[in-house]
Amino acid sequence: MESNLNNSESELEIKVKKMGKARSRILNDIFYPPRTTAPSCFNTPALEHVTIELKAQYTRMLPKFTGIEDAYLFLREFEEVCSMMCYPNVPIDTIRLKFILFALKDYAKKRMYSLPTKSIINWDGFVWVFLQKYFPNDKTIRLRNEINLFMQANRELV
Repeated sequence: MESNLNNSESELEIKVKKMGKARSRILNDIFYPPRTTAPSCFNTPALEHVTIELKAQYTRMLPKFTGIEDAYLFLREFEEVCSMMCYPNVPIDTIRLKFILFALKDYAKKRMYSLPTKSIINWDGFVWVFLQKYFPNDKTIRLRNEINLFMQANRELV
């Protein structure tokens, strides 16, 4: 009888230990959820037998964009740097799409991560999405109106 009691106590201890481990594992999962990687918004073509190596000299030359700089100037400088990168059998659009995330910083990078998966299929698509955010139509219209309504004051010399 005593052996049954000891046996049941040990079973009870085992169950309590298992519950404690399960409870701690659940709390760990809650406090430290597993890291997941969201798929990219870029839908770049698969390149067979080609590796694109990001060289340190290229990363130093890439312009940085946080969201407050001139969007058109950034795109122009970025395209100039990418045009110097030479990878055989790799289209320039693919190079640009692969390297753009290294040039975006802070809010601009977070914005790219928030776009739907594989929603950008080429460089022109990226430029359109980028300019819609950082140089919207209302800004273009406002600047055009300022230029069109510009008048010389009476006391200003030509």
